Amino acid sequence: MKSLQNVLGPILKDDTHLGDICSILAVVCKNGTCQFDALIDIAGDAISDLLLELWEWKLIIPVRSSKCGEWDSRVLVTKSGEAFEMPNISRVLVVNAIKIGEWNSWQAILDLFRAMGEKDWKKMPDLVLELKQSCVHYTINGARIGAACVHNSLGKTGAIIAVLKGSGIISPKLMALGQIARATSPLYEFNPSVFAEFEKV
Repeated sequence: MKSLQNVLGPILKDDTHLGDICSILAVVCKNGTCQFDALIDIAGDAISDLLLELWEWKLIIPVRSSKCGEWDSRVLVTKSGEAFEMPNISRVLVVNAIKIGEWNSWQAILDLFRAMGEKDWKKMPDLVLELKQSCVHYTINGARIGAACVHNSLGKTGAIIAVLKGSGIISPKLMALGQIARATSPLYEFNPSVFAEFEKV
């Protein structure tokens, strides 16, 4: 647990609740999903703020959704009976951080896409880093993803977007599309925990 605290401290910049945050991540990571009642036992009155912070980083997201599974349709409710889960890439990042004491997105991406059976798994870290660098406020459009796929000699954009969604690296911004009548390309939210180690101050 200490290794996870050492890794996440510079990223989250939350010294006050860092121990509780790491305990929450360890519990959800181990069980896949976790009930609110188990998490409040860890963090007490601070649980609502911590779950919001973890959701903003896409380390833990609510299971409850207003209409579908996309991130911007999830609803954070902090009461008994609510459940929380981790995106796949976030889980691998946490598992690796506990094991090796590093927030190593490059390795986590390799590990995850290899486990997913992606034939071009060795190319995925380069692609994901390019997507990260192309984001504006953690948002990227489908056309830019397509250009990155071509640049990295990957297959059809639609297929790559599907595996990126399944990995928890991106999620469609459905609400944003509904507000932009003339949107020329779908918008996606990028998981801010991926390559977060490059943003440490």
